[in-house]
Amino acid sequence: MSRIRLVPVVGLAFVLMATGVMTATAQDATPTPVTVEKSDANEVIAWFQWVSSFPAVINPGADATGAAAGLGQRSSAFFLAPSYVGAGAITRSTTIVEGTKVIVPIIAVDCSTAEADPFHGTDAASLASCATTNADAITAAHASVDGTDVADVASYRLQTPVFNVVLPGDNILNATPGPASAVVDGAFATVSDLTVGDHTISYGGTYQSGGAIDITYNITVVAAPVSS
Repeated sequence: MSRIRLVPVVGLAFVLMATGVMTATAQDATPTPVTVEKSDANEVIAWFQWVSSFPAVINPGADATGAAAGLGQRSSAFFLAPSYVGAGAITRSTTIVEGTKVIVPIIAVDCSTAEADPFHGTDAASLASCATTNADAITAAHASVDGTDVADVASYRLQTPVFNVVLPGDNILNATPGPASAVVDGAFATVSDLTVGDHTISYGGTYQSGGAIDITYNITVVAAPVSS
């Protein structure tokens, strides 16, 4: 998995032309670098199983403020959500504990055995082909961490193998509820080493239909509890 660690230069507000960023001050001589790396397939599968497990009415992808951001989160990774295509610019606020890595779904598509065309497949080969075709049509993918763009977003693209998912009623895919097989294809970044304080992660892009997503998370990182 490609990995870039970025240490800010003392006295500069941001490190430019990099895939991650940390703010720095003249008093901060040894800042902890932020790590931005390509997510792996297991992280993406876990992310999709998380975001697809909620009915549309409470789904974090339908949330316009961040109020639902914490639903079903795990301790070691925090999943950010997509938004409905055409929802406009969305800004969410949430809090995580220091040491938690953040999975960023920059922009992606899925195909499954439960959805209708053009997102339908019947076996591993057709699901993979479906996902590739739809992801190839994505344009203008972008992401930034604390105001600095993630370079070469295309290099963060991956496709999962086929995996299983259980879709609830009234799911965000408008798919038949119940067990299904799926493949996800898109750009995903894993951000770690965020220090205590306020951070911003933004991402999005445009689909073949012309519909776009544009999402910003204002993330407050708090210190981990002290063990007794």
